[in-house]
Order: sequence, then structure tokens, then C-alpha cells
Amino acid sequence: MNFKKPTRDSSSRSTESSAIGKRRSILTRLSALMVAPLFAMSLTATDAHAQDAFPDRPIKLIVPFGAGGSADMLGRLIGDRLRIAFDTPVVVENRPGATGVIGATAVARADPDGYTLLLVFDGTVSIAPVLQENFPFDPIKDLAPIAKLADVDLVIAANPAVPASNIKELLEYSQANPGKLSYASPGMGSTAQMGGELMRLKGGMNWVHIPYGASGSGKFVMDVIGGSVPVAFISVAVAAPFIKDKKLVGLGVPSAQRNSAIPDTPTFQEVGFSGFDVASWFGLAAPAKTPQTIIDRLNQELKTILAQPDVVERLNGAGMVPAWSTPQAMGQLIEGDLARWGEVAKNTKGQM
Repeated sequence: MNFKKPTRDSSSRSTESSAIGKRRSILTRLSALMVAPLFAMSLTATDAHAQDAFPDRPIKLIVPFGAGGSADMLGRLIGDRLRIAFDTPVVVENRPGATGVIGATAVARADPDGYTLLLVFDGTVSIAPVLQENFPFDPIKDLAPIAKLADVDLVIAANPAVPASNIKELLEYSQANPGKLSYASPGMGSTAQMGGELMRLKGGMNWVHIPYGASGSGKFVMDVIGGSVPVAFISVAVAAPFIKDKKLVGLGVPSAQRNSAIPDTPTFQEVGFSGFDVASWFGLAAPAKTPQTIIDRLNQELKTILAQPDVVERLNGAGMVPAWSTPQAMGQLIEGDLARWGEVAKNTKGQM
């Protein structure tokens, strides 16, 4: 008896092969779906551990100005207190140039891991961007605010011969003598000059700007005392000794409260010249996309540091007022300053 060996036709083999292929494909996809969340969880856990362990290596704090000035003093003071708080070295690195833009650009392009920080100056992030074409970074998109640190109050100081005892009387004098009043400032694009132009545009002050340059504050104070320039828009720290000695008259501080260094000088608001709060300020920032947990931890440490009595004393001695803020408030401050100074720059192009 002849038995035929069972055989499969080609269509059966093809069907079976296709089924096996489909099963393998499904298994592969299922494996990928199972592994992907585990991989993501692993990455998340690693990131979370890195954030919880912060800081586990030295922090670099870039001060975008030269050694020896008020910015350098503030940066080194904050760096030292963060070192104590974290028990971790904080290396202060001076990178001066272009009103702080060189140092700020370096931080904006650094890794967003919390280990590169920037001492922020208001002129760098809110004035320079509206005056310079092709600005190298976006202060809003490329930096993460951590906290405002301190205000640097300004004052309108005049030669005693100027017939005014406050800012309102100076306004009236300027309007009665158009073109005759001038004011000195540290330089073009300084916070003082921008404030002076804001007062001219919005407040009706009729005066002409005389820029001296950032290194010329001592000279223009002497020129105001000597009478060759009637008025200076200057930091309280520089003007206070001369106001106390009656060599200058403090006409007004463009801030919400009087400054303790010149307590007899009224605020603008006190004499009815409101809407012109102007002050330089410093803050701390990190590269954009720095983890929020790190930002928040730094912010809270800074809140504690700025309340320490000896820190307050040192800042006041340098003409600064501690002014801690949340990261959100600092971000809003930068946005508001950019809008305000942008409008001033737009309307005073020929004088910038």
C-alpha cells in the first residue's frame, strides 16, 4: 500500500509565515511599549535625584562687570553666603564688557543645570536690549529669573544756586526757562538717562542731557558742585555725602519711599510728581530651562540671606536696599522695564 507523504501547499506556508511575522511584530511593539515607560521613569528618577542632590559640585557665579565695583561686591557677598548655605564652593568669575552683555550672554548659553548663575543688572536685561540692534540673547526666553536682590536708589541733586527745593519746583523752573536747564548722568543708556528722558516725555521736564560716561560720576558731581552743570541724576550712594554737607541739594528720589541715607529728601510722589519710579536694580538668574526645583531652592536661600542683618548693613553701606522677590515677580519686572524703556528709546532715538 502506498502512502503519500503529507505536504503543504505554498499558500498554507505563506499564511503561516505571515501569522508568525505578525505575532513577532506585535510582541516587538508590546516590548517597546513596556520598555519606553521604564526608560522614561529611569530618566525622570535620575533627573529628580540630580535636582534633590543640588548642589553636589561647585557653582559658578558670573559677575558681568569688573572687580572692585558695587556689582562685584554684591556678587561676592551673595556667592559667599550661598557657599555657607549649601556647604559648596561658589566661584565668582568676572566677565566685564558691553554693559554686562558679554557675561550675560555666556550664562544664557550655558547648560541649564543650576551650576552657572548670573548677577543681573537692570541695564543689561532691560535697557541694552532696546537700544542695541541684533542683541545676542532674549532676556525673557533665554534666562530664568531666580530673585531680585537689591535696588540702587537714584536722586535728583542740584547745585544750591538752582531755584528749586524739590522736583516739582524744578519742573516749573524748567518750563519757565526752556532750553536753559541741563542734567548730568553716568552716560548714554544708563538708568538715570532713561529716567531723565521718561520725565521729559511724560512729565514735561524741559532739560538737556549731558552724558559723562560710567567712569565719570566723580567728575560730574564736582561739575554740579562747581556750578558748570546745574543738576545731576545720580545714585544716592554717590550724592549722599555732598547732600549732607550742603554742597548739593537733594530735590527728590524717584522711588516709593525716602532713602535712609538722605532722609530729608522727599520722594517724587510726596510733591505731586508721580508715576516716575526709577531705580537701578540687581538680581540673580540662571539659563532658561533650569529645573524649577533648583530655581525655587536658590530663591528661598536668597530670601534668608537678604534678611541677615550684616548683609543688610553691607548693602546699605554701598547704597543698596535689599529687595528680595519671587522668580515670577522678577520676570514681570524685566518685562515691564523692557516695555517702558522700549517706549522711551522709540521716542528719543536722536538722543540715544
